[in-house]
Amino acid sequence: MSKHEPMFISRSETFKFIAGDIIVLPCEVANTEPYVVAWKRGIAILTAGSVKVTPDPRVNLVSGFNLQIRDAVPQDAGDYICQIATMEPREITHTVEILVPPRIHHISTGGHLQVKKGSSVRIECSASGNPTPNVTWSRKNNILPNGEEKLHSHVLSIENVDRHKGGVYICTANNGVGQPASSQVVLHVLYPPEISVERPVVFSGEGHEAMLVCIVHGETQPEVCFN
Repeated sequence: MSKHEPMFISRSETFKFIAGDIIVLPCEVANTEPYVVAWKRGIAILTAGSVKVTPDPRVNLVSGFNLQIRDAVPQDAGDYICQIATMEPREITHTVEILVPPRIHHISTGGHLQVKKGSSVRIECSASGNPTPNVTWSRKNNILPNGEEKLHSHVLSIENVDRHKGGVYICTANNGVGQPASSQVVLHVLYPPEISVERPVVFSGEGHEAMLVCIVHGETQPEVCFN
């Protein structure tokens, strides 16, 4: 190869950017006169020489033939080709991956769920991001009904619900990009009054005071009386 032949100083690479970043793809060349250096994406011409062809206002050339794209969006992912238009075109290809922080789109029950004692509950948490986020369920200030602190699934199922299984359940999506996303569901259990006594048998002597303790739980405050 003659020292006067056009050549690339940059090499093909894969780049990862977070959505909203400024993308800069290098295309350092030498001995390009009188050839045109162009950027392409698929069949679309982005730039030709120093002229911007694409109507996208986010796209510009910087520091020679380096391609800049402002405010990166997921649709910017793909292959970008820098080409020297010789008789047999020479080119390098950069692959762009756009990383997107996690986002929770939907929880099947909304933010509040009211069920009767003995029912079964199924709550789905839908999340997106790139890479695909891991979705976990946890319970505020308590363990999950299965005894675990976390459940690695987008679906939370609770069988035979009772008052002990009520509370705040939290769906968290995390993919290592930005901050984890979370959303919560309040599970409210409707149940009839439940009675327990502190001591089933209380001993006391004649003329002495005796204390009978009756513990009552109810979805609404029950009326308590002794017979």
